[in-house]
Amino acid sequence: MRFQEYITEAKNTHMTHIEDLVLDGGVKGARQAINALRSMRDMLSGNVKAPIDITTKWDGAPALFAGTDPSDGQFFVAKKGIFAKTPKVYKNHDDIDADTSGDLNKKLKLAFDKLKDLGIKDVIQGDFMFEKKDLKNEKINGETHITFHPNTIVYAVPKTSNLGKKINKADLGIVWHTKYSGSSFENMTAEFGVDIVKDIGKQEKHLEKYHLVY
Repeated sequence: MRFQEYITEAKNTHMTHIEDLVLDGGVKGARQAINALRSMRDMLSGNVKAPIDITTKWDGAPALFAGTDPSDGQFFVAKKGIFAKTPKVYKNHDDIDADTSGDLNKKLKLAFDKLKDLGIKDVIQGDFMFEKKDLKNEKINGETHITFHPNTIVYAVPKTSNLGKKINKADLGIVWHTKYSGSSFENMTAEFGVDIVKDIGKQEKHLEKYHLVY
């Protein structure tokens, strides 16, 4: 299977950093890392036969899935258990309470409440970056930044920038990166890249009314 076919078909439940391929995959992993770096080299030098996309890895948590269950048309949010043998999806607060607790429980409920009326098409996957209580104001090089720390990396955005102003008003921030389509969770295929206007079906001004940042 060619790489382009692989990234279109595979479920994006885990992304291994290139430096970890050697440790996780041994000789095979080392070859994958070398081939990936060679492809990057060729792309940067202009020596490619077809267009190549490069994506940014955002370090959010938890991984979040949202969309419409193809079996009954109901909206849901989910963790990576969506692709288990028995898909684990949450269609109301009771479902979330039955399977989660603590901070994860609160984040899933917030996501459910904020996303359920957007009319998301199919299924999209992203990283939960922040909710209101996660935002802090910090001085960096003499300038006030909004910072948030969803996982291992601390993100900082100048408070007076356009993005900073949107974040400051938001109740929820998510980076969407993968969309799925199919007649069931089992046979869904993945495609990297989410166009918010096209795949969620709402203009940015509408999303801001819900106090969301994508």
